[in-house]
Amino acid sequence: MDWSVDWNLRLRMLLAVALLFALAAAFVGVVAGILAAAAEPFGLPRLVAPALATLLLVGLATLELRQRDHVVRGAGAVDVDAETDPRLHRTVTSVAQQADVPVPTLAVAKTETPEAFTAGFRPSTTTFVVSTGLLDELDDEELRAVVAHELAHVKNRDVAVMTAVSLPTAIAERLYDLGTSPTGETTLENWEYRSDGKRESKSLVGFVAATVGWLFALVGRVVVAIFSRTRELAADRGAVVITGDPAALASALSKIERRLRDRPTDDLRATASVSAFSVVSPASVDEVGDEPIRLGVDGDRAATYHHRWRRMQAFVGHYLQTHPPVADRRERLKRLARER
Repeated sequence: MDWSVDWNLRLRMLLAVALLFALAAAFVGVVAGILAAAAEPFGLPRLVAPALATLLLVGLATLELRQRDHVVRGAGAVDVDAETDPRLHRTVTSVAQQADVPVPTLAVAKTETPEAFTAGFRPSTTTFVVSTGLLDELDDEELRAVVAHELAHVKNRDVAVMTAVSLPTAIAERLYDLGTSPTGETTLENWEYRSDGKRESKSLVGFVAATVGWLFALVGRVVVAIFSRTRELAADRGAVVITGDPAALASALSKIERRLRDRPTDDLRATASVSAFSVVSPASVDEVGDEPIRLGVDGDRAATYHHRWRRMQAFVGHYLQTHPPVADRRERLKRLARER
Protein backbone atom coordinates (compact mmCIF):
# COMPACT_ATOMS: atom_id res chain seq x y z
CA MET A 1 0.00 0.00 0.00
CA ASP A 2 1.39 3.41 -0.98
CA TRP A 3 0.67 6.91 0.31
CA SER A 4 -2.27 7.24 -2.09
CA VAL A 5 -5.23 9.57 -1.79
CA ASP A 6 -8.34 8.38 0.02
CA TRP A 7 -10.91 10.34 -1.98
CA ASN A 8 -13.71 9.77 0.52
CA LEU A 9 -11.63 11.37 3.27
CA ARG A 10 -10.40 14.08 0.89
CA LEU A 11 -13.97 15.10 -0.03
CA ARG A 12 -15.03 15.20 3.62
CA MET A 13 -12.05 17.41 4.47
CA LEU A 14 -12.73 19.77 1.55
CA LEU A 15 -16.36 20.11 2.63
CA ALA A 16 -15.33 20.83 6.21
CA VAL A 17 -12.77 23.43 5.08
CA ALA A 18 -15.36 25.15 2.87
CA LEU A 19 -17.80 25.32 5.79
CA LEU A 20 -15.08 26.67 8.08
CA PHE A 21 -14.12 29.41 5.61
CA ALA A 22 -17.77 30.41 5.26
CA LEU A 23 -18.14 30.40 9.03
CA ALA A 24 -14.99 32.50 9.48
CA ALA A 25 -16.13 35.07 6.90
CA ALA A 26 -19.55 35.36 8.52
CA PHE A 27 -17.95 35.65 11.94
CA VAL A 28 -15.65 38.51 10.86
CA GLY A 29 -18.62 40.32 9.32
CA VAL A 30 -20.71 39.97 12.47
CA VAL A 31 -17.85 41.15 14.72
CA ALA A 32 -17.36 44.19 12.48
CA GLY A 33 -21.08 44.90 12.74
CA ILE A 34 -21.00 44.66 16.52
CA LEU A 35 -18.07 47.06 16.74
CA ALA A 36 -19.74 49.46 14.30
CA ALA A 37 -22.83 49.52 16.53
CA ALA A 38 -20.62 50.11 19.56
CA ALA A 39 -18.76 52.99 17.88
CA GLU A 40 -21.86 54.84 16.67
CA PRO A 41 -22.97 56.28 20.07
CA PHE A 42 -19.50 57.80 20.47
CA GLY A 43 -19.60 59.51 17.09
CA LEU A 44 -16.76 57.43 15.67
CA PRO A 45 -16.60 56.84 11.90
CA ARG A 46 -18.06 53.53 10.77
CA LEU A 47 -14.78 52.74 9.00
CA VAL A 48 -13.24 52.37 12.45
CA ALA A 49 -15.19 49.14 12.96
CA PRO A 50 -13.28 46.99 10.42
CA ALA A 51 -9.97 48.20 11.85
CA LEU A 52 -11.09 47.44 15.40
CA ALA A 53 -12.42 44.04 14.32
CA THR A 54 -9.08 43.20 12.70
CA LEU A 55 -7.12 44.24 15.79
CA LEU A 56 -9.45 42.31 18.08
CA LEU A 57 -9.33 39.11 16.02
CA VAL A 58 -5.55 39.27 15.55
CA GLY A 59 -5.10 39.77 19.29
CA LEU A 60 -7.36 36.84 20.15
CA ALA A 61 -5.65 34.64 17.54
CA THR A 62 -2.24 35.49 19.01
CA LEU A 63 -3.44 34.51 22.48
CA GLU A 64 -4.75 31.21 21.12
CA LEU A 65 -1.50 30.40 19.29
CA ARG A 66 0.56 31.13 22.39
CA GLN A 67 -1.73 28.97 24.48
CA ARG A 68 -1.02 25.98 22.21
CA ASP A 69 2.70 26.34 22.94
CA HIS A 70 1.97 25.30 26.52
CA VAL A 71 0.54 21.88 25.61
CA VAL A 72 3.80 20.01 26.16
CA ARG A 73 4.50 21.81 29.41
CA GLY A 74 0.93 21.13 30.50
CA ALA A 75 1.57 17.42 30.09
CA GLY A 76 4.47 17.62 32.54
CA ALA A 77 6.69 15.89 29.98
CA VAL A 78 10.46 15.62 30.34
CA ASP A 79 12.82 15.39 27.36
CA VAL A 80 14.50 12.01 26.83
CA ASP A 81 17.18 10.72 24.46
CA ALA A 82 18.91 7.51 23.41
CA GLU A 83 20.54 7.12 26.82
CA THR A 84 17.54 7.81 29.05
CA ASP A 85 14.96 5.91 26.94
CA PRO A 86 16.67 3.73 24.30
CA ARG A 87 13.51 1.81 23.35
CA LEU A 88 11.51 4.95 22.55
CA HIS A 89 14.42 6.64 20.79
CA ARG A 90 15.15 3.57 18.67
CA THR A 91 11.51 3.17 17.66
CA VAL A 92 10.86 6.81 16.81
CA THR A 93 14.12 7.16 14.87
CA SER A 94 13.34 4.08 12.77
CA VAL A 95 9.76 5.14 12.02
CA ALA A 96 10.80 8.72 11.21
CA GLN A 97 13.28 7.41 8.64
CA GLN A 98 10.59 5.27 7.04
CA ALA A 99 8.12 8.16 6.99
CA ASP A 100 10.78 10.52 5.62
CA VAL A 101 10.27 13.14 8.34
CA PRO A 102 12.80 14.68 10.76
CA VAL A 103 13.25 12.82 14.03
CA PRO A 104 11.21 14.81 16.57
CA THR A 105 12.27 15.85 20.04
CA LEU A 106 11.17 13.13 22.47
CA ALA A 107 9.44 13.74 25.80
CA VAL A 108 7.87 11.40 28.35
CA ALA A 109 5.07 12.35 30.72
CA LYS A 110 4.87 10.44 34.00
CA THR A 111 1.20 9.50 34.09
CA GLU A 112 -0.65 6.20 34.00
CA THR A 113 -3.12 7.62 31.48
CA PRO A 114 -2.08 6.27 28.05
CA GLU A 115 -1.22 9.29 25.89
CA ALA A 116 0.73 9.94 22.71
CA PHE A 117 0.63 13.14 20.67
CA THR A 118 2.78 15.52 18.66
CA ALA A 119 3.16 19.28 19.10
CA GLY A 120 4.80 21.79 16.81
CA PHE A 121 3.75 23.65 13.68
CA ARG A 122 6.60 22.46 11.45
CA PRO A 123 8.08 18.96 11.03
CA SER A 124 11.50 20.34 11.99
CA THR A 125 10.23 21.66 15.34
CA THR A 126 7.98 18.76 16.33
CA THR A 127 7.95 17.24 19.80
CA PHE A 128 6.59 13.73 20.27
CA VAL A 129 5.11 13.22 23.73
CA VAL A 130 4.24 9.82 25.18
CA SER A 131 3.18 8.79 28.67
CA THR A 132 4.72 6.11 30.85
CA GLY A 133 1.28 4.49 30.96
CA LEU A 134 1.30 3.97 27.21
CA LEU A 135 4.92 2.77 27.12
CA ASP A 136 4.16 0.18 29.79
CA GLU A 137 0.96 -0.99 28.08
CA LEU A 138 2.14 -1.57 24.51
CA ASP A 139 4.57 -4.07 23.08
CA ASP A 140 7.22 -3.03 20.55
CA GLU A 141 5.09 -3.53 17.43
CA GLU A 142 2.12 -1.69 18.94
CA LEU A 143 4.35 1.18 20.05
CA ARG A 144 5.78 1.34 16.55
CA ALA A 145 2.25 1.58 15.12
CA VAL A 146 1.29 4.42 17.49
CA VAL A 147 4.49 6.30 16.66
CA ALA A 148 3.71 5.84 12.96
CA HIS A 149 0.22 7.27 13.50
CA GLU A 150 1.64 10.37 15.17
CA LEU A 151 4.37 10.85 12.57
CA ALA A 152 1.74 10.51 9.84
CA HIS A 153 0.17 13.59 11.45
CA VAL A 154 3.56 15.30 11.15
CA LYS A 155 3.97 14.29 7.50
CA ASN A 156 0.48 15.61 6.75
CA ARG A 157 1.21 18.82 8.74
CA ASP A 158 -1.94 18.22 10.73
CA VAL A 159 -0.93 20.34 13.72
CA ALA A 160 -0.59 23.45 11.56
CA VAL A 161 -3.73 22.60 9.57
CA MET A 162 -5.85 21.92 12.66
CA THR A 163 -4.60 25.10 14.31
CA ALA A 164 -5.59 27.13 11.25
CA VAL A 165 -9.07 25.64 10.95
CA SER A 166 -9.67 25.81 14.71
CA LEU A 167 -8.76 29.48 15.12
CA PRO A 168 -12.19 30.91 14.17
CA THR A 169 -13.86 28.65 16.72
CA ALA A 170 -11.28 29.42 19.41
CA ILE A 171 -11.68 33.15 18.78
CA ALA A 172 -15.47 32.82 18.98
CA GLU A 173 -15.10 31.12 22.37
CA ARG A 174 -12.86 33.95 23.58
CA LEU A 175 -15.38 36.49 22.29
CA TYR A 176 -18.02 34.71 24.36
CA ASP A 177 -15.74 34.95 27.39
CA LEU A 178 -15.27 38.68 26.79
CA GLY A 179 -19.02 39.18 26.59
CA THR A 180 -19.78 37.43 29.87
CA SER A 181 -19.16 38.38 33.45
CA PRO A 182 -16.65 36.45 35.63
CA THR A 183 -19.60 34.37 36.89
CA GLY A 184 -20.53 33.32 33.35
CA GLU A 185 -23.65 35.50 33.18
CA THR A 186 -24.12 37.74 30.16
CA THR A 187 -23.91 41.45 30.76
CA LEU A 188 -27.59 41.64 29.79
CA GLU A 189 -28.37 41.01 33.45
CA ASN A 190 -26.24 43.99 34.53
CA TRP A 191 -27.55 46.69 32.20
CA GLU A 192 -27.40 50.22 33.55
CA TYR A 193 -29.41 53.23 32.43
CA ARG A 194 -28.17 56.60 31.30
CA SER A 195 -29.91 59.82 32.14
CA ASP A 196 -31.63 59.76 28.74
CA GLY A 197 -33.10 56.34 29.49
CA LYS A 198 -30.93 54.42 27.03
CA ARG A 199 -29.16 51.32 28.13
CA GLU A 200 -25.39 51.33 28.29
CA SER A 201 -24.14 50.41 24.84
CA LYS A 202 -21.24 48.46 26.27
CA SER A 203 -23.65 46.15 28.09
CA LEU A 204 -25.69 45.59 24.96
CA VAL A 205 -22.54 44.94 22.96
CA GLY A 206 -21.38 42.49 25.63
CA PHE A 207 -24.65 40.59 25.42
CA VAL A 208 -24.58 40.48 21.62
CA ALA A 209 -20.90 39.46 21.64
CA ALA A 210 -21.59 36.63 24.08
CA THR A 211 -24.54 35.39 22.02
CA VAL A 212 -22.69 35.58 18.71
CA GLY A 213 -19.58 33.99 20.22
CA TRP A 214 -21.60 31.11 21.65
CA LEU A 215 -23.45 30.41 18.38
CA PHE A 216 -20.34 30.55 16.20
CA ALA A 217 -18.33 28.51 18.70
CA LEU A 218 -20.99 25.77 18.77
CA VAL A 219 -21.27 25.50 14.99
CA GLY A 220 -17.51 25.81 14.62
CA ARG A 221 -16.82 23.02 17.09
CA VAL A 222 -19.08 20.66 15.16
CA VAL A 223 -17.36 21.45 11.84
CA VAL A 224 -13.86 21.30 13.37
CA ALA A 225 -14.74 17.93 14.94
CA ILE A 226 -15.76 16.57 11.53
CA PHE A 227 -12.47 17.76 10.05
CA SER A 228 -10.47 16.40 12.98
CA ARG A 229 -12.05 12.94 12.70
CA THR A 230 -11.07 12.74 9.04
CA ARG A 231 -7.49 13.68 9.94
CA GLU A 232 -7.36 10.88 12.52
CA LEU A 233 -8.55 8.35 9.94
CA ALA A 234 -5.98 9.66 7.47
CA ALA A 235 -3.26 9.25 10.12
CA ASP A 236 -4.40 5.66 10.75
CA ARG A 237 -4.06 5.00 7.04
CA GLY A 238 -0.66 6.69 7.01
CA ALA A 239 0.50 4.50 9.90
CA VAL A 240 -0.42 1.40 7.90
CA VAL A 241 1.52 2.73 4.90
CA ILE A 242 4.58 3.31 7.09
CA THR A 243 4.57 0.06 9.08
CA GLY A 244 2.60 -2.28 6.84
CA ASP A 245 0.97 -3.66 10.00
CA PRO A 246 -2.68 -2.62 10.49
CA ALA A 247 -3.18 -5.36 13.10
CA ALA A 248 -0.58 -3.79 15.40
CA LEU A 249 -2.33 -0.41 15.32
CA ALA A 250 -5.74 -2.02 15.89
CA SER A 251 -4.33 -3.92 18.87
CA ALA A 252 -2.75 -0.75 20.28
CA LEU A 253 -6.02 1.17 19.97
CA SER A 254 -7.87 -1.61 21.78
CA LYS A 255 -5.36 -1.67 24.64
CA ILE A 256 -5.44 2.11 25.02
CA GLU A 257 -9.24 2.10 24.97
CA ARG A 258 -9.35 -0.60 27.65
CA ARG A 259 -6.83 1.27 29.79
CA LEU A 260 -8.81 4.51 29.51
CA ARG A 261 -11.97 2.75 30.62
CA ASP A 262 -10.17 1.51 33.72
CA ARG A 263 -8.75 4.92 34.68
CA PRO A 264 -10.54 6.83 37.47
CA THR A 265 -12.64 9.76 36.23
CA ASP A 266 -10.61 12.21 38.33
CA ASP A 267 -7.39 11.08 36.61
CA LEU A 268 -8.92 11.60 33.18
CA ARG A 269 -10.13 15.06 34.15
CA ALA A 270 -6.64 15.97 35.35
CA THR A 271 -5.17 15.18 31.92
CA ALA A 272 -8.19 16.24 29.82
CA SER A 273 -6.46 19.25 28.23
CA VAL A 274 -3.71 16.98 26.91
CA SER A 275 -5.66 13.78 26.24
CA ALA A 276 -7.81 15.55 23.66
CA PHE A 277 -4.71 15.66 21.41
CA SER A 278 -3.78 12.02 22.00
CA VAL A 279 -3.97 9.06 19.64
CA VAL A 280 -7.17 8.01 21.44
CA SER A 281 -9.27 10.68 23.10
CA PRO A 282 -11.11 9.61 26.29
CA ALA A 283 -14.25 11.19 24.83
CA SER A 284 -14.18 8.67 21.95
CA VAL A 285 -14.16 5.67 24.29
CA ASP A 286 -17.56 4.04 24.57
CA GLU A 287 -18.69 3.46 28.12
CA VAL A 288 -19.53 -0.16 28.84
CA GLY A 289 -20.69 -2.02 31.86
CA ASP A 290 -22.61 0.87 33.45
CA GLU A 291 -25.69 -0.43 35.20
CA PRO A 292 -28.82 1.66 34.49
CA ILE A 293 -30.20 3.57 37.46
CA ARG A 294 -33.34 1.93 38.88
CA LEU A 295 -35.98 3.53 41.08
CA GLY A 296 -38.56 2.23 43.54
CA VAL A 297 -38.32 0.09 46.66
CA ASP A 298 -37.64 -3.02 44.62
CA GLY A 299 -35.64 -1.24 41.95
CA ASP A 300 -38.20 -2.17 39.34
CA ARG A 301 -38.68 1.26 37.72
CA ALA A 302 -36.29 2.71 35.18
CA ALA A 303 -34.99 6.25 35.67
CA THR A 304 -36.61 7.50 32.46
CA TYR A 305 -35.37 11.08 32.55
CA HIS A 306 -31.83 10.00 33.45
CA HIS A 307 -31.85 7.57 30.54
CA ARG A 308 -33.07 10.25 28.14
CA TRP A 309 -30.47 12.69 29.44
CA ARG A 310 -27.69 10.16 28.88
CA ARG A 311 -28.94 9.50 25.34
CA MET A 312 -29.04 13.22 24.59
CA GLN A 313 -25.50 13.62 25.95
CA ALA A 314 -24.31 10.75 23.74
CA PHE A 315 -26.05 12.25 20.70
CA VAL A 316 -24.51 15.71 21.18
CA GLY A 317 -21.13 14.26 22.16
CA HIS A 318 -20.99 12.24 18.95
CA TYR A 319 -20.93 15.41 16.85
CA LEU A 320 -18.35 17.14 19.07
CA GLN A 321 -15.84 14.28 19.26
CA THR A 322 -12.46 15.04 17.70
CA HIS A 323 -11.65 11.33 17.31
CA PRO A 324 -13.74 8.57 15.68
CA PRO A 325 -14.91 5.75 17.97
CA VAL A 326 -12.21 3.13 18.40
CA ALA A 327 -14.54 0.42 17.09
CA ASP A 328 -14.94 2.31 13.79
CA ARG A 329 -11.19 2.76 13.49
CA ARG A 330 -10.61 -0.97 14.04
CA GLU A 331 -13.11 -1.80 11.28
CA ARG A 332 -11.36 0.54 8.86
CA LEU A 333 -8.01 -1.03 9.74
CA LYS A 334 -9.46 -4.46 8.99
CA ARG A 335 -10.55 -3.23 5.57
CA LEU A 336 -7.09 -1.79 4.95
CA ALA A 337 -5.59 -5.16 5.87
CA ARG A 338 -7.79 -6.88 3.27
CA GLU A 339 -6.75 -4.33 0.62
CA ARG A 340 -3.04 -5.04 1.07
